[in-house]
Amino acid sequence: MALEKMKITSKGKEFTVMVNPESYSTKDSIEYSQGVNDLSPKFEQYKGSRFSVPKIFLDTTGTIPADQWPIKDGSIDDMVSALKKMVYEFDGNEHEPPIVEISWGSTHFKGRLRSMDTKYTLFDQSGSPLRAEVSLDFISYETMKALEAKQNKKSPDLTHIIEVKSGDTLPNLCNRIYKDPSYYMQVARINGLSSFCRLTPGTHLVFPPLVD
Repeated sequence: MALEKMKITSKGKEFTVMVNPESYSTKDSIEYSQGVNDLSPKFEQYKGSRFSVPKIFLDTTGTIPADQWPIKDGSIDDMVSALKKMVYEFDGNEHEPPIVEISWGSTHFKGRLRSMDTKYTLFDQSGSPLRAEVSLDFISYETMKALEAKQNKKSPDLTHIIEVKSGDTLPNLCNRIYKDPSYYMQVARINGLSSFCRLTPGTHLVFPPLVD
């Protein structure tokens, strides 16, 4: 059975590492707000997950067979440049850094680069690098729909944008979000509704957070 190696893909291109990393790390965090006189932290949002690879080893001394290099007959500079182009360079079509996918065994991560550090460790007589170690740090990328599903925004302390369905009424929507139908007049005023009795399906209404 062939050894499976970590792959980094972006913009239709693939970079397969020479040697699988000894380790990688992930980090998940949650953001809370806390008032000066409020000792109970209040959930704000899930923050993007982090994925870090502390060392991607590159070597052109012959220690690693050339058929296992990410770029055939490439130099260390060629390899670093190719990797940087995939994960770092600005995407002119999307106007932001590219989305990168990392896969290795059961690990699958999609995100954008936070940092790329390259350490050159061995050189030939002319000063050209023969070995390098690249560390990569990514933050996860998720669509807004996926984020909203993950955060499960049902709390009355959060702003909601609701699409009106057939049969919906403003009191019923207020009861669903605030657990109190009596807020319908305030919501109607905020959304500029002249009549709260007739809601047009497909309309999007804003339900602001409750203020104590």
